[in-house]
Amino acid sequence: MNIQLLKATADDAENLVSIQKKAFKRLYDIYKDERSPYLKGIEEFFRWLNNSNIRIYKIHADEMLCGGIAVFKMLDDEYYLARLYILPELQRQGIASKAIKLCEAYFEGAKKWVLDFPADQIANKRCYEKAGYVDTGIREIKNEKLTLAVYEKVISGVYVIREVQLERCAAVIRKSFATVANELMLTKQNCPNHTSFIEVEKLQNQFKRGCLMFGYFLDSEIIGFVSLTENSETSFEMNNLSILPEFRHKGYGKELLDICRLIVKELGGNKITIGIIEENAKLKEWYTAYGFIHTGTRKFEHLPFTVGFMELNV
Repeated sequence: MNIQLLKATADDAENLVSIQKKAFKRLYDIYKDERSPYLKGIEEFFRWLNNSNIRIYKIHADEMLCGGIAVFKMLDDEYYLARLYILPELQRQGIASKAIKLCEAYFEGAKKWVLDFPADQIANKRCYEKAGYVDTGIREIKNEKLTLAVYEKVISGVYVIREVQLERCAAVIRKSFATVANELMLTKQNCPNHTSFIEVEKLQNQFKRGCLMFGYFLDSEIIGFVSLTENSETSFEMNNLSILPEFRHKGYGKELLDICRLIVKELGGNKITIGIIEENAKLKEWYTAYGFIHTGTRKFEHLPFTVGFMELNV
């Protein structure tokens, strides 16, 4: 089926509103939400059409008008997929997920997309996950029957890590720390707790305890990671700063440091602490160049290396 996405005009108002009502009637009958698109009409269409921060597109399947998409600009390079609807008789044929990808292509500089849908609608969930969206864990209760699930798709930049992404993060950390493990001949036998052997369960436990986690995204893939844990009201410990080897020396690690510094400041902190392998001179020099100060070392019986401690005043 050939899917096309074209910019809507005033001439499309009547047809698109009619399709919208047909598409959302089933959901309105279930949830009785007074803000339902089923209850919206021509007036809203023209209000959106004349808003410079909103784009409306019409969807054609094999040259037949079958639905529409509305996109809101939220912040610079961040967009909200506010509405997506397909004629009932053409739903569940892959039209929506294809239309989403075509829509995203219109916004080349977009860094993040957000959307929401009724949390108990499995077909919607599958459609959006097929298009690359992940569950943020956020739920918005609209009435006693309707709860919206908020999903997002990060394209590029540093953003908060969601629980469903922890498996990928663990893989990024393992691969990133494997280089130093190989250099120092660290194995599961002589150093089982080294970060290069981290399992997703450890990240899951940290996530549940409220550890702040951030990922570096590139072309919708996570290629970097860092986490922050509160030591005290003014001090935070930074852990597992990782960039995949093939993406190093491009400034991505510094961007993760910049975000940590900003977040700690916003939370009222004034210090970031880290622990590193003291023998890793190159890494110590990198942190020193950023502004970290070496504060001491410690030898642990269960570790085949010396741990160096550094801190950054923010």
